[in-house]
Amino acid sequence: MTARSIDERSAAFDLAQRLRDPDFRSYMVRNGYVSGTTVVVAYDDEPVTEVFSRIVNETKPPVIVAVHRPSAKPYGFVFMEIGQVDYPPSSNPTDDDSNVGASASIGMLYDTMDAQTRPKTHLTVPNDWRPARFKVQLAGAGC
Repeated sequence: MTARSIDERSAAFDLAQRLRDPDFRSYMVRNGYVSGTTVVVAYDDEPVTEVFSRIVNETKPPVIVAVHRPSAKPYGFVFMEIGQVDYPPSSNPTDDDSNVGASASIGMLYDTMDAQTRPKTHLTVPNDWRPARFKVQLAGAGC
């Protein structure tokens, strides 16, 4: 088992432990969680391409990405909602589209979106076989 997989499990266990707290569950609901929605746990420095690859390969959007960020108050997580995924016929982005660099982390994406005035965006995430276009918004931002 790699150090990364141990860390990922640690963050998932941290989230699971916090779910026993009614205040944390209320916090998650305020941040877009709806019962039955899949939660994908990611570390702040985890590459966006890895997180979105897990979403495509292991689950079906919509999902909530719980980004483990110990400095985030009050619970050490920030949340993003990932909506539908499309596979555009061409890889040319539209005006409302943003391409994610291969070296970007999920934390960098969160911080960039948090600094923007628009609460949601469409992102094209590169991969080795077929770029995917995702509807992404900060959790709790509304549509």
